[in-house]
Amino acid sequence: MHCRFSRILPAILAGLIPVNQAPALEQQDSILVTATRLDTDRVKARGNVTVITAADIRKSTARTLPELLGRETGVLTRSLYGNNATRATVDIRGFGATATQNTLILLDGRRLNDVDLSAVDYSAIPLESIERIEILRNSGSVLYGDGAVGGAINIITRQPGKAGTTAYAKAGAGNLETRTADARISHTDGTLSMFLGAHGIRSDGYRDNNDLRQRTLQSDLRYTGRNNEAFVKLYWDDQDLDLPGVRRVDPNTGLDELQDDRKGTGTPNDYADQRGYGITTGMTRYLDDGSEVVVDFGFRKKNQKAFFDDYLFAGAFANYLDSDLKTWSATPRMVIPHTLAGISMQTITGIDYYHSQYDSDRALNPDTRNDPVHRLDITQKTSSAYLDTTLSPAESLHFNLGARLERVKIKAEDDVDTTAPGGGFASEAPDYDQTDWIYMLEAGAEQQVRPHTAVYLKATRSARVATVDELFEIDPVTFLQVFSQLDPQTAKGVDTGMRYDTDRLSGQANVYYMWLEDEIHFDPNTFANINLDPTKRYGVEVNGRISVLEQLDLQASYTHMRAEFRDGPFDGNDIPLVPRNTASASATWRWTPDTELTAAVNFVGERYFDNDQTNDFGKKIPSYETIDLQASHRYRGFRVTAKVNNLLDKKYYDYGVRSTFTPGVYNAFPLPERTFLVTVAKEFGNRK
Repeated sequence: MHCRFSRILPAILAGLIPVNQAPALEQQDSILVTATRLDTDRVKARGNVTVITAADIRKSTARTLPELLGRETGVLTRSLYGNNATRATVDIRGFGATATQNTLILLDGRRLNDVDLSAVDYSAIPLESIERIEILRNSGSVLYGDGAVGGAINIITRQPGKAGTTAYAKAGAGNLETRTADARISHTDGTLSMFLGAHGIRSDGYRDNNDLRQRTLQSDLRYTGRNNEAFVKLYWDDQDLDLPGVRRVDPNTGLDELQDDRKGTGTPNDYADQRGYGITTGMTRYLDDGSEVVVDFGFRKKNQKAFFDDYLFAGAFANYLDSDLKTWSATPRMVIPHTLAGISMQTITGIDYYHSQYDSDRALNPDTRNDPVHRLDITQKTSSAYLDTTLSPAESLHFNLGARLERVKIKAEDDVDTTAPGGGFASEAPDYDQTDWIYMLEAGAEQQVRPHTAVYLKATRSARVATVDELFEIDPVTFLQVFSQLDPQTAKGVDTGMRYDTDRLSGQANVYYMWLEDEIHFDPNTFANINLDPTKRYGVEVNGRISVLEQLDLQASYTHMRAEFRDGPFDGNDIPLVPRNTASASATWRWTPDTELTAAVNFVGERYFDNDQTNDFGKKIPSYETIDLQASHRYRGFRVTAKVNNLLDKKYYDYGVRSTFTPGVYNAFPLPERTFLVTVAKEFGNRK
């Protein structure tokens, strides 16, 4: 039944497109339906949703995308190195070590979360390239699929502008030998338009052995008619990153690298390099009745080479990885406005298909890369169909109902060469072939109770399946290599809240509760991934904004977040890496029409170390607060911007892991003290 539905839906979509369609819509300045499945009308009744605009980004003191997101309610971030968002993590609603697998990140509507455990590469997404960002808390699973357990973040990049030619160039320099460069050009002539952007970063980083070289190119070529649009988007990125490793603290021996040598490294040979490219192409058709038909396809390839040396046993247990990941995707869909029993409705329905091929060679070191110990060949195919409807019985009352059915099939093979260097003790994992069916549901209601005040209620069911790295592990009983059997993780959540919105003053208060079953997590006692006993998340999110005298904008947010076990041996304990309290506040003062000053304060509360499920380590990752400043001035067409982050030179870290063998011992990743960056930007061009 499910398979038949996924086969016939494309035919239904095609049948709804008239052969001779009269032009119905005037050409629009900017059409974003290919990048997002939401618009202003569809945001209603979806709970706590935030949209960050390009203007918001320009005013922010944040230098990277994770820094920007981390100032929103319910959103946590972690950074191992603080070097331009490399190896950073974004976490909605407090999932700790598995945040990347429970927060779905999309770029122009396409998934960036991969089938392995690799983090999303935020350093390849410059803030300059972003048009807007949609943050959906406890939402997005119906529209975008598995992995949106805490929520989803859709990053929408810039598209070609209005008629004419414009160009933009920006260069920056700062401490830690940091250099940045951004450039873009946009041209539109009649129905054809193009956009080309480039981004580059070079930085030595705060730590030893943490050099970063990042280069990114992106382009967008499109045709826009009166009732249709077609586009081709290309991107390429290249990153070289050295890995400084941890700083170790052992009170039993008096060792304290975090205090005595926080910038040092114990891993001078480690690195992780990445190269990739992708293409997305598609078309949108606008029908007489206001319906939209979108058919688009994508391909993405990523190669990762990483080396982790062995510094204790003369390299005998080193590890070199050379992994290729190819992902094909097809996401046809329709947006249909209609009425039922006189009620205005809008429905989006479609199919998502993702085919990922993961090939990974794992050798002893780079010199033996042609003789890998393990050759992994893993295929994951995800097919899903979804239906999402918003209906408005009255102008002040809105409902949202949605459902998605998803089939995830994983086939994995491990080819082992025990004669390869380092392969003497290796074992071959038996072939793995698993198919899971999961489903996601969303239902919401929003009532406008006063002209500027609305209340809402939202309920969801979401899910995620294990990544290939979570499946491939050593069996803790037999000590043999296996592909583990892990059940899909499921979650049920409820949000309720109130929002107030005027031109000068806006605010929102939200309360949420989530019940989770079979949460997938690493067990530090067995060194294996397991399905946890039941867990829960709950909390309060509050934010507000006010404009004073048209010159001063004030913003503030506060989140009280709880992530706990609710059964089993850890019943009632906090889940590691999740602070109970976070807050931020900022003020932007437009001193003159050309000069703008922004100050921001960020606070993150204390939290338990990774691996401290027992909550008995006796020490927590300390709370910290940072102050950031930005000054921006426009002069003769140039904009000069100076940013100072961590103004008070705070020494802090936001990730640490306790030892499961030696009492009191832990490792941490210290983050940069005061940093600054000065940029000069200019926009060129003419409009027709």
